[in-house]
Amino acid sequence: MARKSRVEVEGGLYHIMTRGNNRQLIFNAHDDYLKMLVLLARQKCKLPFYLYAYCLMPNHVHLLMERRRDAIGRVMQRLLTGYSQYYNRKYRRIGHLFQGRYKGILCQTDQYLAELVRYIHLNPVRAKIVSRPEAYPYSSHRAYMGIDEPWLVDIEPVLRHFGANKKLARERFELFVSAGIKLDHREEFCRAEEGRILGSEEFVEKTKKRVGETRRVAGEPVTNRSAPDIEALIAAVAEATRLTPEEICSRRKTKVNVLAKEAIIVVAHEMGASNKAMARLIGLDTSVVSRRLESGSTRMRDSIELQQLVKEIRRLAFKVEIDDK
Repeated sequence: MARKSRVEVEGGLYHIMTRGNNRQLIFNAHDDYLKMLVLLARQKCKLPFYLYAYCLMPNHVHLLMERRRDAIGRVMQRLLTGYSQYYNRKYRRIGHLFQGRYKGILCQTDQYLAELVRYIHLNPVRAKIVSRPEAYPYSSHRAYMGIDEPWLVDIEPVLRHFGANKKLARERFELFVSAGIKLDHREEFCRAEEGRILGSEEFVEKTKKRVGETRRVAGEPVTNRSAPDIEALIAAVAEATRLTPEEICSRRKTKVNVLAKEAIIVVAHEMGASNKAMARLIGLDTSVVSRRLESGSTRMRDSIELQQLVKEIRRLAFKVEIDDK
């Protein structure tokens, strides 16, 4: 059965959730939590986005992000792959750390921004780890309260909802969060089917129309089939070859550059990408992509170097499919 496409729009507000494989712990020590936050900050610098809330629970993670230019899928692929590699090295384990693809809901900002921040900050309270959200050190609530420096989270847009004066806004925000402790669990905030949009009927329809127009401008058919994340493939190749994404997508014809493009084309084709989509993202003409696909498929029988690179990309691409929902 075909999966629904992930809904990606610039300026979209996303509630992101991911958990440990088989609900296992993903943070065993204080340093593990800090590593995830450092990696998150690093991606925020490299692929800028707004982060309005986070909560790192022992076996799962909540993030509230506003997409800017780069796809949320690309940010999450880098974040989760980086943390998985750190965790597996530290604890000498193998296999997938995270369960399934990461889950994400596109949410209507004006209606749900403050509600989602409250929901995320109250996770440790609902789990009975602490009685008050400010007692939990691995969420952004302490930054909102002025207890910790807001070095990672963007608190101003949320606090402005509660008043122009920061002191008064914090007091009102604290009351708002405290009132949420008595409320029932908000199932709609975490029920994250693929491609789900949370908002008014008008917001949902406008978003679907916007996504459809974006795909038509890009020359891609609007279908129910989930398109492969070619940008994430490029990121995986960059990691495997030590080329930058810019070098991979340039018109350079060095041996490693040609090999990288050939490998991307082979794997992207396997995942259902159109030649036009591949051409647009890696800087080649559609006819050249067709020739590279044919030659790459032939060379896969004889070139150990290409076989190894494609194998590595497949592994990372499968990892994207696992951590990327």
